[in-house]
Amino acid sequence: MIREVDLVSYLPPFMAEYKEIRAALSAQNPEFTIAWQAADRTLYNTFIETADEYGIARFERMLKICPSRTDTVESRRRRVASRWFRALPYTEKMLLEKLMVLCGDSNFVLTKKYENYRIELEVSLTLYGQTEELERLIDDMLPCNMTVTICNTIPVESAGSASIAGGSGFAECFLITNDSRETVTVNGPALYGGSFINTVDMVITDDWKE
Repeated sequence: MIREVDLVSYLPPFMAEYKEIRAALSAQNPEFTIAWQAADRTLYNTFIETADEYGIARFERMLKICPSRTDTVESRRRRVASRWFRALPYTEKMLLEKLMVLCGDSNFVLTKKYENYRIELEVSLTLYGQTEELERLIDDMLPCNMTVTICNTIPVESAGSASIAGGSGFAECFLITNDSRETVTVNGPALYGGSFINTVDMVITDDWKE
């Protein structure tokens, strides 16, 4: 925790009345603040969960991990934690503990089908590099005669609107002839939406015998 440094408050009351002493100690407050910040950073970088980028880089060097440029601090933290807490024996309890470190306490479902030498694992890994670390964990801990099926579901939320447009076309064909007698009656309203195109094709002939 960063302390609020006030060196003047440590002076006896009779010395705090002197402006020269108060000014000299007040000028040193920023230096002591920097010292406290460095001490806090050292404490935080002792633990994986609270380490910053510098602290995570130190853990990675110890574990010989080469992070990618696209890795985030959180994804690097998960990878370091997964490899740091690795101890024999490789039991089911140990596997569950590893999965909780990598995926979270309630972010995976493990279905055991030992009679068929099969394990089904449902996870939701969204950070870069987590799927590769899960594959490494499965390869290291599970027996070679065990089949593992992994389903990674990544929830995606999208916001916005989609517009759909359409058009309507209307064509009329008129045939003018004195050989055809036909009456057509249309009752009721007609509604049109969108754009309207009217095309008229007229043929005038007296050669149609019907």
